[in-house]
Amino acid sequence: MTPTIVADQMHAALSANPVAAVKIGMIGSEGTVTALARILREQPGIPIVLDPVLASTSGAALLPRRAVATLKRDLLPLCTLVTPNLLELAILTRTAPAKDEEEAVQQGYELLGASCGAVLVKGGHMSGADSTDILIRPGHEIARFSARRSAHGVRGTGCMLASAIAACLARNIIVEESVRKAKEYVLQKFDYP
Repeated sequence: MTPTIVADQMHAALSANPVAAVKIGMIGSEGTVTALARILREQPGIPIVLDPVLASTSGAALLPRRAVATLKRDLLPLCTLVTPNLLELAILTRTAPAKDEEEAVQQGYELLGASCGAVLVKGGHMSGADSTDILIRPGHEIARFSARRSAHGVRGTGCMLASAIAACLARNIIVEESVRKAKEYVLQKFDYP
């Protein structure tokens, strides 16, 4: 899909319907990043959740490096919440993937400095029996959301989590509670132990 088509579709959707929140997933090109930022800049006050799909599981880039820089400059400042996994966080901060929670928190704060509203570092790629997501916000204590890992090797939970958070934000639920409710929803949906 070309950036023009994306922009036209978004503009039409935002003009025709009341929109209470926006969730963004895989973007694919610098032109699309620019188009999204331009349209969303015209919609102040709408919560925006960005699940930055930047690399495949094998590590192949899904968004060119130049487009990542544009995303950080133009789109991140519009976002209420950004939800990177460890590889995406490393790409956004131009560092090696965090080896532990302490490094993940440091990188999360670095990304927060890019002026997005909050960062939820998804811990699904960390080691251990539990998966801990870490919510980092300016002026707040770090909030952690832990759950046992699924034995099922489920894929797509990050996308579902970001969508569920956006749905909660659309109902005017604060960020921390939106993350908590969304995490519970995903755990319930996939019948985690």
